[in-house]
Amino acid sequence: MGVSGRYLSRLFLQRLALIVFGFASMALLFDVLNNADIIEKRYGDGFMVVPRYMLYRLPEMAALITPFATLLAALLTLLGLAQQNEVLAFKAAGMSFYRMLLLMMPATLLVAIVHLAVADQVTPWAKKRLARYEVEKPTDDETNQRDQAKGVWLRDPAYIVNVTSVQREGRYLSGVTLLRRDASANVVERIVAGGARYQRGGQWKLENVVTQIIDPLGPRTTRSADWLWTSPLRPGDFFNLAAISTQFTTRELLVLRTGATVGTRPSYTYDAWLQRRLALPAVIIVMLLLAAPVAQARVRMSSLGARLAAGVALGFLFFITDGVSQALGESGAVVPLIAAWAPPIIFASVAGSILLRIEGL
Repeated sequence: MGVSGRYLSRLFLQRLALIVFGFASMALLFDVLNNADIIEKRYGDGFMVVPRYMLYRLPEMAALITPFATLLAALLTLLGLAQQNEVLAFKAAGMSFYRMLLLMMPATLLVAIVHLAVADQVTPWAKKRLARYEVEKPTDDETNQRDQAKGVWLRDPAYIVNVTSVQREGRYLSGVTLLRRDASANVVERIVAGGARYQRGGQWKLENVVTQIIDPLGPRTTRSADWLWTSPLRPGDFFNLAAISTQFTTRELLVLRTGATVGTRPSYTYDAWLQRRLALPAVIIVMLLLAAPVAQARVRMSSLGARLAAGVALGFLFFITDGVSQALGESGAVVPLIAAWAPPIIFASVAGSILLRIEGL
């Protein structure tokens, strides 16, 4: 049993490592070729810019590809065993197909744990490290104009704040607008700055400032090179508002879910992200279960390529269903717990039922 388990695990892990490395490298190469000009504008020029960008982007790419790579590796392993009649040899030795899957389960659990660690800890760390190398750009930069429609809105005790883009982990803000209202909610002052750099002591140094005093008796406009804005808002607050789900760890999502820190999205969106993160190991296990019935199906005149294509199509069906369910959970249309866990449970049940039927024939 020990020899068989090591043999199956080695075959599975070798194929998985090659697939993850190959697909992640190809995705990174396409990313760099497609966004070379944006990378140069956002992170500067130099010999180390592109290699450093690829290094810090690699964990996110690997985490994105791992579930599909697990399905491919499981399909290639099981179909290869079936093609070479090794499955029959295992069964002749008294080992059922279920026992073969059980022997592959420790390797699958290892992949699930590593995948969760990369997605939950390494990817957020890498994205934050990469953000430190961002070059501070004014609002007229082409990259920032693309983000201008999104913007980040929040408020401190004195102003309503809008920021075009957040850079360098929130330590530099591009395109800052401060609106101050009176007791009747009328805007009485508007401050526009090209950028804002965080200073120690809770102050932001605004650059290229235009101040407009909105007075019916005589509006006034003044310009200054810089102006200090004292606010309880910190760089982390702005970074949280501009970040996407992959930039948060489970711990940060727990805090955002409870509303204990600044966030622009409803609590159920952060809850959906959290449940999705916790369900990642289950997705890896489901990939193995989806590959099992395809590898064991006795279809007359069915080639290895056709069965592999059927397994890949089944995986794509899962990812589409999972993506739709996740979108419904983020919008609040479905309870986040159900949105994250229903697709893995349903597909695992269907795959298990088909496998039981095939093995029972």
